[in-house]
Amino acid sequence: MIVCISEDREGFQPSIELLILSVLKHSPDLKIYLIFPHAPRPFLSWLSGHPQVTLRTTPLPTGYGFNVKPQAILHLLEEGHDEVLWIDSDIIVTHDLAPLTQLDSARLVLTEEALWTPYGDPDGLRARMWGFKVGRVLPFALNTGVIRVTRQHHSLMTRWRELLESEEYRSAQSRDWRLRPLNMVGDQDVLTALLASEEFAKVPLHILLRGNDIVQYFGPYGYTVRERLVHLAGRQPAFVHSQGSKPWLWRKGQPKSRGARHYLYDLYLELSPYTLAARQYRHALSEPAPWMAPHSLVGAALRAVGLGYAPLVGLPIAAVADLVRLTKPLFRQAP
Repeated sequence: MIVCISEDREGFQPSIELLILSVLKHSPDLKIYLIFPHAPRPFLSWLSGHPQVTLRTTPLPTGYGFNVKPQAILHLLEEGHDEVLWIDSDIIVTHDLAPLTQLDSARLVLTEEALWTPYGDPDGLRARMWGFKVGRVLPFALNTGVIRVTRQHHSLMTRWRELLESEEYRSAQSRDWRLRPLNMVGDQDVLTALLASEEFAKVPLHILLRGNDIVQYFGPYGYTVRERLVHLAGRQPAFVHSQGSKPWLWRKGQPKSRGARHYLYDLYLELSPYTLAARQYRHALSEPAPWMAPHSLVGAALRAVGLGYAPLVGLPIAAVADLVRLTKPLFRQAP
């Protein structure tokens, strides 16, 4: 297996370093292939101390933005690798990745989507919107933050790439994400459609479940009370995904005072399990990471009360968020 990371956004150097450090800590025998066209000089110097990483600074010919995944995976498969593990650059690994390498090679590994996003795929809706005949109905939309692919999935990756490079999809991507059709919001909606279609319905799936296997930290519902209780009981997720706002880009370009609602969102980000997991690597980064420290007295207090342990830190706010989420449908149904 080779780990594949790709990032073309400036300012993501801290998260790339954190992902590399966490992979090498928990799975030191794995090789990493990094596509990072904007790699700055300090990063190149830092990377010289990690020979397990192969750096490519030339963009892939057809790779662009979030939609580079099938292009990058196919590039590595065609270079001779039998198995590719894609990991988004805003993820930290918290356990050995060996269990993924022990799965049947026919199984495609994906993750369950975050609770905050369009979650369901009723009756294969995304496949039907593409005009595909539905071959199976998935219990939820899939997330492509972590994907394990083998040579057996080459045709699926090729078809995924074709759709992401289609004029129809590219046109949809030029719009604000809230105005895009559900089947074209992003690359993962396209892959969800393909896997629900009759053409690829027989591809066996191994889903990393939200809460059990991965924390999908996105918005106020990103780390629920139920998920925290599961982790307190002893089951720890292998991945922590910082979706949405990024803690290492804390408030860049944002006004300092934006009202009570935004204050709670900022506080929730300040208590991110991603940041708490990142702190163990802060002295191994190429640059200082002041964003890992608390930004407010409330944040510092909640970190202290929670003993710096992710399931406990922010638990009171998660309880409030869950209460709001669970009571919203009741208010909508009220006469």
